[in-house]
Amino acid sequence: MPHGRPRRRTSCWRPDTFAHALSGDVRSREQLDGMIEGAAERLGGLDVLITVVGGQVAFVPAVRLHEMADADWDTVYELNLRYVARAVRRVLRLFLEQGTGGTIVGIGSVTGFMAAPMQAGYGAAKAGLHSLARTVAAEYAADGIRMNVVAGGAISTAVNAGPSAAWVPEIPAGRYGTSEEMAAAAVYLASDEARYVTGQQIVLDGGVSVRGPFPQ
Repeated sequence: MPHGRPRRRTSCWRPDTFAHALSGDVRSREQLDGMIEGAAERLGGLDVLITVVGGQVAFVPAVRLHEMADADWDTVYELNLRYVARAVRRVLRLFLEQGTGGTIVGIGSVTGFMAAPMQAGYGAAKAGLHSLARTVAAEYAADGIRMNVVAGGAISTAVNAGPSAAWVPEIPAGRYGTSEEMAAAAVYLASDEARYVTGQQIVLDGGVSVRGPFPQ
C-alpha cells in the first residue's frame, strides 16, 4: 500500500485529493510498476510502502511438502516473496531519486522463523521476507531508508475469518489476533515514532512463539 507525502490542509482540501485507489496484479511486473509509479505521480511522491498480499491456504492446498506440486510452490513464492522483492526494488529506486528517504513494512508471519507444517512454501517465503528486510536495512540506512516486518500468528481476517477453534487453547493470549492490530503495528513501523527501528520484526502472535513446552 503506497502512501504519499503529507500535504498542508487548506480550506479547499478534500479527501479525494489525498487518497487514490489503484488496482493491478502483483504477479505482473508491468502492473506492479504501474501501480507504484501511478501512486507516486498522483500523490506527489511516496514515503511508505506496505506489502500485504500473501497467504497459502486461500490459493493452493495445504499439504505435506512431498505432496506439493511445483506449480503450487511457484504460486506461493510469487504471492509472498517475488512480488515483494520487485516492489521493494522499484520503491528503493524511487526513494533514492526523491532523496528524502522512506520506509517499507512487510507483512510477514511467525512461520518465517518457526516450522510451517502443511505450509512449507509459505514459511520459506516469509523467511525470505525477513532476510530481505534485514538486508535492505543494512544497505540503505545511510540513505534514510528503513525496512521492517510485522510477523503475525493466528490472525482473523476476511480471508481467514474462521481459523480452527482447536487452536485457541494453544494461544497463551486465549484468542486470535485481529487485522486492526496488525495494521496498528504497521502504522507504528511506518511512522517517525519508529525512525530508529530498521531490519527488525514485531511479532503479533499472542505469545505462541515464546510459549514453553510445559503446562502452565
